[in-house]
Amino acid sequence: MVATRGISAEGVEGTCRFVHQAFLYDSDHLFVERAGAFLRDGLACGEPGFVVVSPHNTALLQRTVRDPGNVTYMNAADWYASPGRTLSAFLRRLREHPGPQQLRVIGEPRWVGRTPTEILAWQRYESVINLTLATTHAWVLCPYDTRVLPRDVVAGARRTHPEIVSRVRTSRSHTYVEPAAFSAECDQRPLPTARAPVTTHPIGGTELRRTRRLVVLAALDRGLRGERLDDLAAAFQEIATNVVEHGGGHGTASVWSDGNDLVCDVTDRGAPWDYHVVGHRPPAPGSTSGLGVWIARRLCDQVEIRTGPHGSLVRLRMRLT
Repeated sequence: MVATRGISAEGVEGTCRFVHQAFLYDSDHLFVERAGAFLRDGLACGEPGFVVVSPHNTALLQRTVRDPGNVTYMNAADWYASPGRTLSAFLRRLREHPGPQQLRVIGEPRWVGRTPTEILAWQRYESVINLTLATTHAWVLCPYDTRVLPRDVVAGARRTHPEIVSRVRTSRSHTYVEPAAFSAECDQRPLPTARAPVTTHPIGGTELRRTRRLVVLAALDRGLRGERLDDLAAAFQEIATNVVEHGGGHGTASVWSDGNDLVCDVTDRGAPWDYHVVGHRPPAPGSTSGLGVWIARRLCDQVEIRTGPHGSLVRLRMRLT
C-alpha cells in the first residue's frame, strides 16, 4: 500500500500546502506499511522526513526506511513534553526547512498515562496546529494505535485532523471541527477549583515586582526548582503585566498544588475577550497583541484561560517532577 499525497496538499497552482492527517492503525504491519511508504515516497520526491514516535515504532521504521541522512528520528516521550513547547519546537524545525519541498512529519503524541486534563490539552494541540502551521511546508501524519488508545482519543483524532488515513484509503474527516470552534468547546469545560492551602497575593502596577517575588517564593516552597521556577516567574510576569495594562489594572495571584502540578492562577476584573486561540500562534511581525500569552504557553506545561462578565482567569501549570 503506497501513501498518497494529501487531499489538500497541492494548491490551485501546484504549490505544496500544509497537510494534517490522522493515521489509524491496528497492527505493527499496517504501521510499517503505511508510515514507511509515506517516508519513502517523500524521499523519492526530495522531501526529508522528521519522525517523532516511540522507540518501538522507530525501530520498525528504521528497518524499512534506509536513508538516515534525510530522516531525523526523535523520541516521542521527549518531544511531546508540553503542548506549547512542542508547538514552538515544530515552528523552529519548519523555519529550518523553508521549502519548496514539503517536510514529511510523522508525529505520534503520547496518550497513555495522561490525565484527562492533559489529554484535553493535547487534543487542543492537535487542533490548533491546523491554524499555527497553516502556511508552512509540512505534511504531518499522526499515527493513532487503536489497539491501546481509548475511544475518546481516537474520536478526538477525527475531530482535530482534516483527513483520515486508514488501512485502505485517505479521506476527509466528516467530523472535523475548525480550531477556533474546537478550542471554544474545550473552554466550556469547568476548571478544577483551587485546593487548599492557597497562597494569594494582589496584583497592581505598584505591587507587580513584589507579587512576582512572593509567587516565586510560594512556588519554591511547594517544590518547583531551577529553570522551571524561572520559567514560571517569566510566564507570571507576562500574564500579570497583561492584568495591569489590559485587565482593569488590578488582579490576584493564587499559588496552590494539584497533585504533581504547581498551579498559579492569575485573575483580573477586565472585560470578556475572545481568547480561544490566543497564544497558539506567534503574533504578527510588529504586533504585541497576544504576545504575553504566546510566551506563557511556551514556558509552562499548560495554560488555561476562562473569561466572563466578572473578569478573567489565566491558569499556569508546571509539573513538579
